[in-house]
Amino acid sequence: MVLENVREMWTEIPKTGKGKKKALPVNKDRFINKMFLRGDSVIIVLRDLK
Repeated sequence: MVLENVREMWTEIPKTGKGKKKALPVNKDRFINKMFLRGDSVIIVLRDLK
C-alpha cells in the first residue's frame, strides 16, 4: 500500500542509567510525503477527516 501525506506517531521509553528512576514515555511523530506500507505489522491506519 502506498500512502501520501502521512503523520507517523509512536511512543518511546528513554533509556536510563543504572540506579536511576524509570523514565516516562515520550510521544513522538513525524511527517512523511510518501510511504510504502507492508501489511504484516500494521496496527491501525486512520484517515484525517479535515
